[in-house]
Amino acid sequence: MSDDNKQKCISEKSVILYGVPKVGYGVFGGCTPLPICMKAMANYLGIELDYFEAMVFCGAAFRLTWNETCWDGGNVDVEFTFDEPSKVFQNALESLGYQDNLIERQAETTKGEFLTFVKENIDKGIPVMARGIIGPPEMGLITGYEDNGNTLLGWSVFQDYPEFAGNAQFEESGYYITDKWWENEYTNLVMSLDKATGEKFSVKMVIQNAIEIMTPRRHNNYAKAGYAYDAWKKAILDESQFKEGMVSYLLVERLMCQGDAMDCLADGRNNAHQYFKKLADENPMQPLYEHIAAQFGKSATNALKMYEVLGGYERGEKQMQLFATREVRLEIGKLIDQCQAADEKALDLLQELLKVL
Repeated sequence: MSDDNKQKCISEKSVILYGVPKVGYGVFGGCTPLPICMKAMANYLGIELDYFEAMVFCGAAFRLTWNETCWDGGNVDVEFTFDEPSKVFQNALESLGYQDNLIERQAETTKGEFLTFVKENIDKGIPVMARGIIGPPEMGLITGYEDNGNTLLGWSVFQDYPEFAGNAQFEESGYYITDKWWENEYTNLVMSLDKATGEKFSVKMVIQNAIEIMTPRRHNNYAKAGYAYDAWKKAILDESQFKEGMVSYLLVERLMCQGDAMDCLADGRNNAHQYFKKLADENPMQPLYEHIAAQFGKSATNALKMYEVLGGYERGEKQMQLFATREVRLEIGKLIDQCQAADEKALDLLQELLKVL
């Protein structure tokens, strides 16, 4: 983005960066907040970055997680991508060729530490990526501050949802304005670009991370990769979890977990497909790129078929009633198996490719 399209408003105790692209679900054709924010921040700073690149660089494109102990609305949180929660966030910064620069909220962390971090980066003209601020702990962007940092402005994926943004106001630019950001318990991380290293992620590094993420394993209560497919299918085919006449909010909960898993695969594997298809086009003498792209494409296609079985992309009464039907869940179970098989083939091919890079 050229400097001509950027504006920086500075007054006593306030600095606001204008022209930062809006983030939100559906922006850039994606539904994963971390890479959406990566692209918006990078593009504002003049760094070329496509959404599919952001997805594979941070690792989110390859993830699938399922809590084996309950119906967990946080299954698809990107912090479960690796077994070390902070790694996906570090990758988001280091993959762009910068040192990682982040603060996680611990019991001893003070508001002043977060406030200083935000001000130092905004003063340098760098937007700050932050989890929380408004609503649940999903990534958004801080684009400015007022009142010496006590009031923040920016973009949140939840700012258009009244149930989450009830205490926020909005600027003419569309930025949220809130002075309740620290009181939100889900405001638990701020991060931004530090010194340039010039070492962006190579194809080999992306593949190494993909193999780590897609290797079946269990970590705490979470089944990951291939084991997540098994746990997901087991959960939706457990008839004790779908009793006739069950309380509606329980069915809403189950449909939400199903929908999140479908979104995770449809968004993730489609963008993994795009990344490896681009590599295949650029490297026609290496057929493994094309084969890997094809397997990710199969996984994404079968995830999309699940929406069809459920009657569309909405999560309304129609979808709930269909999901409660065993025949529908059996059909989804078959598609889960097909996604899992495609991922397993992709993993084998990635391991084969790594040997020749």
